[in-house]
Amino acid sequence: MQGELEKAFATIAGEEVFVRGAGRTDKGVHARRQGASLRMTSSIRADQIVLAMNSMLDDDVAVIAAQEMPHGFSAKRHSVGKHYRYRIYQGAAKDPFLAATHVHSRRHLDVDAMRAATQHLVGELDFESFRSVHCDAAHALRYLWAVNLHEKGRVLELEVRGNAFCRYMIRIIAGTLIDVGNGRFAPDDVKRMLEAKDRTQAGTTAPAHGLTLEEVFYPDTLDGAGIPDDAVFPGFPVTEATWPPVGLSQV
Repeated sequence: MQGELEKAFATIAGEEVFVRGAGRTDKGVHARRQGASLRMTSSIRADQIVLAMNSMLDDDVAVIAAQEMPHGFSAKRHSVGKHYRYRIYQGAAKDPFLAATHVHSRRHLDVDAMRAATQHLVGELDFESFRSVHCDAAHALRYLWAVNLHEKGRVLELEVRGNAFCRYMIRIIAGTLIDVGNGRFAPDDVKRMLEAKDRTQAGTTAPAHGLTLEEVFYPDTLDGAGIPDDAVFPGFPVTEATWPPVGLSQV
């Protein structure tokens, strides 16, 4: 995605630009409202950028909004948190219309057991057991304020909201919960996995195509984030030191 955006911007603005996303996503993961920032000297207006970009991008990428931001704004550094969904289709036969965005489970999962397991994943925790051994983050301490399961007919959706995520973290959480739903682990085993701080103790890494980044939260878009009033984590509560005044370029 980054390369496609940069190529289109270079054509539109007549200058080389560097697009920086709010975070990276694994190959095969979808993004509905990814955030990105860039600097350019062109005088093209934000509303013109949306129309011009979408006339050039392939069908699998779209720019839905563009906004001028203060000098120094960073889509990654100034984000407060992210909202992900992992989608599972349960049924003996797969649904071809959902195959690109849903992981197929031939058996109906024990959702009650999975919900019990999610209770161990909420709060500020060390997710060392739930990140790739190749993750280059300095540590795995993360704050998750929502880990919920929603069942809609044959579709089961795992919703996760948190301040930041390690490499493969959501996919390992999803895979572990699916393992719980299949009876491989008991709900309380998740607590043991967290305490072990050892990737080999957690469950499967779920396939990438079932995961979607739904939204990146910024200080001015927190109304629907659902962050608890008493939450404290890097970048929250928002202060003047962590959020610039309104006033140069986000896509």
